[in-house]
Amino acid sequence: MFILSTVVDEMSFEPLPFKAHLEEFRRRLINCFIFMAAAFALCYALSDFLVDILFYPVNQALPHGSSLVFTALTEGFMTYLKVAFWGAVILSTPMILYQAWMFVAPGLYDKEKKFTKGFMFWGICLFVSGGLFSYWIIMPVAFSISLGFANQGLEAMPRLQNYLIFSLKAIFTFGLVFEIPFIMALADRHGIVSKEYFSKHRKASYIALYILAALLVPTDVFSQILIFLPLLGVYEAGILLARWFGKDPDPVFDDR
Repeated sequence: MFILSTVVDEMSFEPLPFKAHLEEFRRRLINCFIFMAAAFALCYALSDFLVDILFYPVNQALPHGSSLVFTALTEGFMTYLKVAFWGAVILSTPMILYQAWMFVAPGLYDKEKKFTKGFMFWGICLFVSGGLFSYWIIMPVAFSISLGFANQGLEAMPRLQNYLIFSLKAIFTFGLVFEIPFIMALADRHGIVSKEYFSKHRKASYIALYILAALLVPTDVFSQILIFLPLLGVYEAGILLARWFGKDPDPVFDDR
């Protein structure tokens, strides 16, 4: 009922009193919770399929006869719950962004609306691209090399919980990392931070990126380097993109 009610008067953006804003916020928040609950139920019903997809990179890299293991009684069950939860978050993101947009849109000017729509569209595209890059490129290479040390004296038995945490971290982090060039270009275009500043502070940025890689994989130096190198490429791509975009002579919100 709450979701269907959002269809009514979506395009009639009229000023509302403060109490009405609170009611509007409550309604859209409930819509998000309802949609996410439905998405969670669907993802849990398909949890076997989702687990197979998520575990595909490590299963391809595991030596013959090896498999993921869990050491706690509830670890397997909790893994399925976590996979279903994150799947629900991904499925719910478009609805959450839509509800957020419909809440703030009445207070925006036309140019602000156009800018926000473009930012959300390209932001989502880049986030998905980063997640897919991690899934198809980074994770298979990292697992193949790390598990390649298994031999007659070393048996590879990666723990289920550790793999799940690492995979989710890698996908989410690279999704955010792929936003960096876009944000850098926008910052230069609208005069917030110049491309010269990004170029001048390369060394400090490299150190920060390596610290990020070290936080992701605190115990494996090789994996840190494997993650760090694409981060460098993304940062340099941001500088190039900022140069191509150039600085926008007009402010973003100049319709006020």
